[in-house]
Amino acid sequence: MQRQKYIAVLALAAILILSAGWLLRPREIPNSPAPLPTESELALLARRAERRSLDSMATYFAVTAGDVESAIVYLPGAGTSGVVWGDGIIVTAPLLQQAVGTVTVQSGFGQDRAEPMIWGPRVPLAAVAIGDELVGLRQVITATSIPETGSWALAVWRAGRDRSFAPGNYLQSAFATCGERRVEEVVSSLVLTPMMVGGGLFDIDGGLLAVILPCGDRVAAIATSSVAAILTQADTSGQRVLARYGLVIGALSDDEAAYFTLNDGVMVREVWTGYLGAEAGLLPGDIIEALDGTVVTAPGDVQALGEPPGEQALELSVRRGETVLTIVLAATDIEAVLETAATPGAGLVWDVPPEPYRIDAVIPDSRAAVAGIEPGDRLVRIDHAEPRSLAQVQQIFADTVTLPVLLDIERGERRLAVLVH
Repeated sequence: MQRQKYIAVLALAAILILSAGWLLRPREIPNSPAPLPTESELALLARRAERRSLDSMATYFAVTAGDVESAIVYLPGAGTSGVVWGDGIIVTAPLLQQAVGTVTVQSGFGQDRAEPMIWGPRVPLAAVAIGDELVGLRQVITATSIPETGSWALAVWRAGRDRSFAPGNYLQSAFATCGERRVEEVVSSLVLTPMMVGGGLFDIDGGLLAVILPCGDRVAAIATSSVAAILTQADTSGQRVLARYGLVIGALSDDEAAYFTLNDGVMVREVWTGYLGAEAGLLPGDIIEALDGTVVTAPGDVQALGEPPGEQALELSVRRGETVLTIVLAATDIEAVLETAATPGAGLVWDVPPEPYRIDAVIPDSRAAVAGIEPGDRLVRIDHAEPRSLAQVQQIFADTVTLPVLLDIERGERRLAVLVH
């Protein structure tokens, strides 16, 4: 009996061992391959990889913009940004006419006042001098080389104290004309907008490639080499006279001296609309004979016009044809001129002249062309007098006429004295 129980136990144990072995036996590896990911799954993986790359680039752009933001300021009065070009010098967009006062400058470090240095007609930018209040500002570092086509470029500007930036790609450098200036332009894939004006265009290492400025009716990135050249050429007494009074003053040429029957003298060559000179009554072709009672015989004698304005107005003795006039240039604004205009001999206020004669075309190599007259110019005066008729205008340009004639020409926002001989 006991033997039978023993056999039964052995049999049960064998069954359990066999069952466990069957359950734990190695499974056969399937011959069919694992299913491939679908197109949507692959696209999702690619997007995730691109997102990680874009996140890395966005972080890099933000870091680069942060590195250069201490060189970018904001001018609330003008509504534009500015680039800290040198020690205490800020380059920005052209300032408004008669910008003889101070301007406000804001940055991430606070606010300060700046004095205009270079501005006015013929200059597609402005430069202002700032004090020591914004101690955190630093000068921009100019790019050391031209980027390769397709390289990253970064526009950085301010709206108030907030810094903004936009990435793009450098394409090429090309020459363009901004106003009367031939400049080098940095072309990129970025769409430059008015809100970026006064900001900088940087390479990926934070080197300044260009300053973003108005160029005619568009916005352009003007290369640092052109900006440096403009600043050097415009830092003159003549440019300061042009900016403050809207006047271009020069010595008489030999032909002009013969026309005016003078051995020497200083002539008003250009008068820009809306500036103190035009509002005071100066006209192109006027001869300045004295400044505040001191005789003027050469351009250096009117150097005071280019100095910082004081509280006192300047008095000019001006010869216009056979007439000698006294004209007062206000120290800072036209109100002083208008207040004294009623006093005989103290100043002049002129009515708006009749519609000038517009010149549609200029024959090449003609007397007019040689003198510098251009199509689109408008003839305002002939020998200090308004034209009486079209016949008189046609007569001065006739082939049979050889006598010199002084013309007052209106071109855009300025009037010029042109001697045709």
